[in-house]
Amino acid sequence: MPRFYIDLRSHFGTNEDTIGVDLPDIATAKAEALKRAASLAEGWDHLPAQYSADIGIEIVGEDLKPLLSIPYIELSPHAKHGG
Repeated sequence: MPRFYIDLRSHFGTNEDTIGVDLPDIATAKAEALKRAASLAEGWDHLPAQYSADIGIEIVGEDLKPLLSIPYIELSPHAKHGG
């Protein structure tokens, strides 16, 4: 089973997942990333727009190459769409 790393990127830097998680495929890795983001999203809603716009999750493969980036707008159910 492949190992995926789920990194959190923000205005303040990157919180890299150094352990990773074994999952069957990228779709399952995305679901796991969204689950992790949901537990953090409440705190993000209070950030100024210039900071929250920089938040994203990046899923990295075993070869440490990025496979998928998920922007803040997809992570937070309360994200402000548009300007």
